Amino acid sequence: MTYKVLTEEQVEHFIERGWVKLEGAFAREDALEAQDFLWTEVEKRSGVRKDDRATWTEPLVQINENYLTPAFARCNTKRLGDAIEDLIGHGRWANRTVYGETERLGGFGWWPVNFSLNADQPWTVPINGWHWDGIHFKHFVDSPEQGLLCLCLFSDITHQGGGTFIVEGSHKVVARFLEGHPEGLELGEAIGKLNREHPYLRELTGADRGKDSEAGDIYANQYAGAPDAKSAEEIAKARLDKFMNNDYIDAGGATLRVLETTGGPGDAILCHPFLYHSSSQNLIGVPRFMCNRTTPLTERLNLQRENEANYSPLEISIRKALGRQ
Repeated sequence: MTYKVLTEEQVEHFIERGWVKLEGAFAREDALEAQDFLWTEVEKRSGVRKDDRATWTEPLVQINENYLTPAFARCNTKRLGDAIEDLIGHGRWANRTVYGETERLGGFGWWPVNFSLNADQPWTVPINGWHWDGIHFKHFVDSPEQGLLCLCLFSDITHQGGGTFIVEGSHKVVARFLEGHPEGLELGEAIGKLNREHPYLRELTGADRGKDSEAGDIYANQYAGAPDAKSAEEIAKARLDKFMNNDYIDAGGATLRVLETTGGPGDAILCHPFLYHSSSQNLIGVPRFMCNRTTPLTERLNLQRENEANYSPLEISIRKALGRQ
């Protein structure tokens, strides 16, 4: 199979692990110009001022908007579009139209601008917040609405700087789960059910405590029952060791591990639509600007094509998870 941007190794990484990093998906200078625009939006909505760190008192400023300023429009590059279609199939991105070298795509959004989320807590893997995306549609193993989850970076995101947590290999678990529910499930119902059924996800999300993964404060009740700060630190280290420092191989053969995403302005992390992910803490005090984008498909995924050469890497990844490849 021929790819326009990604290498064979990158595509295989996506198929097996559920994500691939595309460095320089769009120009760093365009990303930073777009970030300047976002600062003006942050300032409109809060008391935060870019040039006055004393005003950075809110841990997170949420901007539920999509933007397509000239800088954002330049971030819709052919390189990014071709890399996305390397994974979902060329000509299968519903929103993509190319005129010469010019992309015609939607805006970028939404924006949870992370200044210092849970900076007062020990660094660890959260219990709350774990999910895959798609609250706006009913989920089937071949659903076309999501395509990919694209994490687009507009600031430098380093270790402990608020980069999204992902669970490598979790796309395989979700694929098997959804195949077992041909009637389709709403997102919340699906996540809650799978969290309770799967041993690794049950412990990761706190479902073994009789609760489902929740949005909002991702560290709420994280250290419930810990009598002091030392005990909380021990709990934090134990979760890091279990979920980030060691692989877990489930009964279906999926290798699972939590990973912290990092990168710089202009990078994009292309994730499988079934990949579990969650917010993370920002302990370094550098505001994190990034957004998630979808790439809806022109038609449902086809997991039983007559010509095997026509399978996209996205379809291959699901077929392999289901034991068909």
